[in-house]
Amino acid sequence: MNLFIYVEGQEEEMFVNRMLRGHLRQFDVMVQKPILAATSFRIGGDNDPDITVGGVTNYDSIREDIVNQFAIGDINAADVLTTLIDLYALPALFPGHETANTSGLTGYGKAQHIEQAWQADVGHANFFPYIQVHEFEALILTRPLTLKEYYPEHAPGIDQLGRQCAPFHTPEDINDDKATWPSHRILAHVPTYRKIDGFRHLQDIGMPELKAHCPRFRAWIERCETFFR
Repeated sequence: MNLFIYVEGQEEEMFVNRMLRGHLRQFDVMVQKPILAATSFRIGGDNDPDITVGGVTNYDSIREDIVNQFAIGDINAADVLTTLIDLYALPALFPGHETANTSGLTGYGKAQHIEQAWQADVGHANFFPYIQVHEFEALILTRPLTLKEYYPEHAPGIDQLGRQCAPFHTPEDINDDKATWPSHRILAHVPTYRKIDGFRHLQDIGMPELKAHCPRFRAWIERCETFFR
């Protein structure tokens, strides 16, 4: 099976290319080149750092882009298209977004509600969206101390970050408040942190640990592993 992944930005793109592809190959799932969100664009070459601008900002453009992926025939009946985008700052016009926010749902519940509404809106059996709660950097907070290898000068702050994250049942509970969302927490203690290096930290943590500590992420990975089995 060919798996196509529609990603929010370069950080997620690098994770798919450098880590997820190798993992899923073990399950005979061939991950194709990630599809960058329609509202993102590059200002340099594929190998240049920090060159992706934009992200998930306009649902109509993203819906059209996803529908077109099936219409042009590159994705056939034996293939699947999924997504990797953040719940944090998701545009309000996404299907289900308004009711998810007015229903008092948790982050897990909001993401699931929007995913179901989005899948219904696209209306293709081989499309299943995934929304990361609350942000891609939550995965790094599975083991914050792994940042020390790359940012030893910020070791005291990284230790403090680890203590702040410890009380949460899962890194996916680390939240969507403007001052406490995952990448804000990291940058508060590691001001030189580069989002483009996120996949390196996830490689150090490893897929088994990520799956053990991030249940929604684990469910998505396992669905990718077994979709047509």
